[in-house]
Amino acid sequence: MANEFTYRADHIGPLITPAVLADARKRFASKEIGQDQLREAEDAAVKSAITLQRRIGMSVMTDGTFHRAAPSAVKLDGATLAKTEGAPLRSLTRRNIKVAVPAARPTAGETLDRALARADTVKQEIEALIAAGVDYIQLDAPGYAALLDGGNGAAAVDDLLKLDTRALSGIDRADNACIAVHFVRPNNASVWPGAGADGAVERLLQALPADRFILPMDETKDFEVLRRVPKGKRVVLGLVSATRLALEDVDDLLARIERASKVVDGDDLALSPASGFGEGSALSEADQQRKLDLVADVATRWWGFAM
Repeated sequence: MANEFTYRADHIGPLITPAVLADARKRFASKEIGQDQLREAEDAAVKSAITLQRRIGMSVMTDGTFHRAAPSAVKLDGATLAKTEGAPLRSLTRRNIKVAVPAARPTAGETLDRALARADTVKQEIEALIAAGVDYIQLDAPGYAALLDGGNGAAAVDDLLKLDTRALSGIDRADNACIAVHFVRPNNASVWPGAGADGAVERLLQALPADRFILPMDETKDFEVLRRVPKGKRVVLGLVSATRLALEDVDDLLARIERASKVVDGDDLALSPASGFGEGSALSEADQQRKLDLVADVATRWWGFAM
């Protein structure tokens, strides 16, 4: 059974790398400092990230993926993330914490059976994170968005669904963990809904054994896709851009949540940025804080102070 925290003010996880940490990584790459000094710089950045999220009023804390050279730069062995991210983050805060796990995806020329073996490793990582005290696991699932947007990748969607179902099925929720699937949208494309993709969208939302779905919807005006979400599952509306400098209007965000609540029960909704912050972002750390402030403010205005 998943936990009952609603995580109304959610975010994807990655944060903009502080200049001090970026400099430490450059110095590490040029062998000016060692692994221990790099880890100290990462730990300091994580502590600052926790302070920022707590001060803003985010519902869940992440480490900003500052223990990764890049948000997706992690090799899984079944317990990597529990050791390098879950346990350290748990030791730094009593608040609810989130760790993102990359989904297993087939490489070029690889058979589905080989990829399924990696999905088993992803499942082990998730179970190890729960054992380490992580409250919220986010499965980052790139690939669906591009397929759905084209509307012609039914077989490929089915293969990805097999992988993620394998990774998420049968996980013991005795420790009250929440599991979300984070859908990634291709650049400059509106995924929800994609032409001809209705059947695939419904199949995914009905079949994936997750507690909530994180959908990038900052460029979407039509919330009809939410009708395909099974009753009792939560949806995180990614309405705030993490890449555009302009700050969204509070009243407009509230109106969009209102429209979404006409399709799905408002108690089953939450709010987040549409993507993670991070490398290559045109936003500054101050811009990032304004965006997260906005998410927390709008979430409080709509849902009150429920976490």
